[in-house]
Amino acid sequence: MTSVDLRNAAGHRGDTVAEAPRPSPTDIAPPAGPAPQPWRGRIIYFVGLILLALSLRHAVTGISPLLTRIGEDVALGAAGTTILGMLPTIAFGLAGFIAPALIRRFGPARIAVVALGLGAAGTIARVLGDSAVGFLGFGLLALFGMGMGNVVGPPLVKRYFADRQATAMTVLTLMTQAGATIPAMLAVPMADAAGWRTSVGSYAVLMLLAALPWTLAAVRSGREGQPGATAAATPAQKFGARKLFTNPVSLGGAIFYSMAALNTYAMLAWLPTIFQAQGASEAAAAGMYSIYTFLTLPMALITPIIASKLKNPLWLGVLFPIASVVGYLGIITAPSAGIVWAFIAGISGGAFPFAMVMFNRRTRTPEGSAAVTGFSLGIGYAFGTVGPFLGGLLSNLTGGWTLPLLVFVASAAVMVLGTALLSRDRKFEDTLAAAR
Repeated sequence: MTSVDLRNAAGHRGDTVAEAPRPSPTDIAPPAGPAPQPWRGRIIYFVGLILLALSLRHAVTGISPLLTRIGEDVALGAAGTTILGMLPTIAFGLAGFIAPALIRRFGPARIAVVALGLGAAGTIARVLGDSAVGFLGFGLLALFGMGMGNVVGPPLVKRYFADRQATAMTVLTLMTQAGATIPAMLAVPMADAAGWRTSVGSYAVLMLLAALPWTLAAVRSGREGQPGATAAATPAQKFGARKLFTNPVSLGGAIFYSMAALNTYAMLAWLPTIFQAQGASEAAAAGMYSIYTFLTLPMALITPIIASKLKNPLWLGVLFPIASVVGYLGIITAPSAGIVWAFIAGISGGAFPFAMVMFNRRTRTPEGSAAVTGFSLGIGYAFGTVGPFLGGLLSNLTGGWTLPLLVFVASAAVMVLGTALLSRDRKFEDTLAAAR
């Protein structure tokens, strides 16, 4: 008998016949399949991201320890040395304005290859001659390539690691900082062993290696680099200066990054001098300065992880200007505790990784990420150039460091405004569309 017949029979007898329970679809075990492999096919790009990040600072930090040797060989002189110190922020700022349009036109992988190629060419060419003009000119080329690399990093993460952005951004920011620390540590030993030209020029090899994975990515993409190939270049994705200055996301990013750069580059230039002016010995000032600079490494590791997980990252973004304010006021009011103030001020080193994460969190597309990143870095590095000059000028005018530090305290308050604009939960492309 069928189950229907049994139910009918049970109904005539007034009895109940229990029907065997049918298995739920959830009770049926799915067939065994291969374990998910989220990184499959992308390991080479992940390696490329690491090598790219390691390639973005050597022309800055790998030069300073060798400045005396280089100056003797290429006759830089005082004027050349001053220009050399200004080149990084100038080149990075120019690249910040130029790179986004190229990324939108050709795609991030191709521009990564171009950036690394320019960097490698400039790195090699600057060590081949004996002219100060050549050393500075090719140095500018190398730094411009690195500046393009600064801008293309977040769009690469958004394009190739959209489902692993927290991990990829952490690696990008941490390896960028490592790429600043390692050349500074190896510069003198390498120069002692093989000469300063080898010490400086050898990083071209790293940049060429870093270009290989992105060359493969560009080839695989097929359409990348052709007109209109990247994420439908609709009018809303053509980001002019007026839109960038009026959009709350890009404006917030520019304000935040500008004030962070203003403070950071000023402290990198003057903090040991400030400590000595407050009564510390040269050795003690150097030790406190090393604490300030060292904290950039753990902050580059921790900040992207936290910023990627917070629904509202406002408090984290505000932490960095507050750390600067507390550190500066502490140096003014209680200079004997300089170690404490150096540590607290060093926490502000998380501002740059925070900004890079937010540039991706507040955009939908690689092109949007490039626009916000480039705009913020372009404006930011201009202020980074001003920071050391402003600090030195105010110190010379007043004969001390109280007024300069108070000015930097005020700039931290402006940075809070940028944090508020950048942290609000909205997308760059959406606000553009709403404004049309």
